[in-house]
Amino acid sequence: MQDLYGNRVTTTSAETIDAIDRFTESLIGYGTDFGAVFPASDNDPDCAVVAALAGLLGLFIETPDRLDIAGRYFARARDAAGQGTEREQLLVGALLAMQDGDIAKALKLHRTLAEQYPQDLLSAKIGQTHYFNLGDDDGMLWLADQVMDAHRDTAYAHGMRAFGLEQMSRLSEAEEEARRATDMQRREPWAHHAVAHVMITQGRLDDGIRWMEALSGEWEDCNSFMYTHNWWHLALFHLESEDFSAALSLYDKHVWGRDKTFSQDQINAISLLWRLELAGVDVGDRWADVADHVAARTFVNDQPFLDMQYAFALARGGKMEALATLMEGMKRRAEGAPALIRIAWQEVALPATEAFVAYARGDYGGTLSALGSARAQMQKIGGSHAQRDLFEQVWIHSLIKKKHFDEVLPLLEQRVAFRAPVKLDQSLLRNAQTQAALS
Repeated sequence: MQDLYGNRVTTTSAETIDAIDRFTESLIGYGTDFGAVFPASDNDPDCAVVAALAGLLGLFIETPDRLDIAGRYFARARDAAGQGTEREQLLVGALLAMQDGDIAKALKLHRTLAEQYPQDLLSAKIGQTHYFNLGDDDGMLWLADQVMDAHRDTAYAHGMRAFGLEQMSRLSEAEEEARRATDMQRREPWAHHAVAHVMITQGRLDDGIRWMEALSGEWEDCNSFMYTHNWWHLALFHLESEDFSAALSLYDKHVWGRDKTFSQDQINAISLLWRLELAGVDVGDRWADVADHVAARTFVNDQPFLDMQYAFALARGGKMEALATLMEGMKRRAEGAPALIRIAWQEVALPATEAFVAYARGDYGGTLSALGSARAQMQKIGGSHAQRDLFEQVWIHSLIKKKHFDEVLPLLEQRVAFRAPVKLDQSLLRNAQTQAALS
């Protein structure tokens, strides 16, 4: 039997194939129809792939029992793997390596799959996510390029390649590829998102607003991450146009509230609130609700990009006990981190987190002292260029607060020259120039 992309699956169960297809479509297309893999694996325990996907879903659900659920299904996948095809064994091996925290091994297997079985688009998508979390833009694009010949007629593949191109700063190619994906299949939210990245990078704020508003009706049935993240992008266009009321309204209506317990929803909310405050907007008591939900998390310390922003939200919301717990976990993770991610934790995440906690306290000198060493290596913690720009804004605002005008003015001038139409950058440069003249 075969899955929706023509990959052979070792099963005789139509239910199993249906569950794999629904999971695959939902993961690549940011849908919500994942859960069928649990009963499918229970009813077909000899199918290693559906068991491995059930284990992966266990990790995704972010509940306190997530590791127990994942472990049960991954154990089943390990036991059944020997009965599968070579492709299935490679895919199961990659997911088991992910469970074990061996991302280097997982990526090696995803690369092998991309070369030998390019029709396996699910593997390429998962591999791209690993590369994204490592800040490895070359790896993201390489995986997409490897599978394109097998997926010329698949909109999702073009969307995946578009984002890899954008992160490699090949902006015109990225926009062309993302628009092609959207023309092929209007509901391709990752392609919408790739164009938004191009436009925010180029300072095309009005274009971005029109693009995202025209497609926003396609996001309603997306999972909470993709729904809130695309609305987050639209809010950024309004924010950088200095339409602060529109940005805050989008925060209230779409960015915060879909699933307040989910990591990515929390990150979208934290990032947008933080940017609004940096722009001088009074966000009222909104931090309290975000901090409450972050404090209620079970911190797993698997992605430094997330933990750094959780820390700011907890500090900003006065959740000091939860902040201490988070930072203790980060320190333990940094001590035991494998070589692939050791620098990200030890030399970037820990000092940057100290910097952001200092910023929340109003200690801008402390922010500069701690963030300076991490700033040059910030890409190692993952996230996109647009997301990490928040951390550069914190650096810039701290320089202004401490009146380091000789350092900050050239940074702002470069920023305005790169994205000339952006009102927010222009205002920040004018304000810094005025303060420098008066000092």
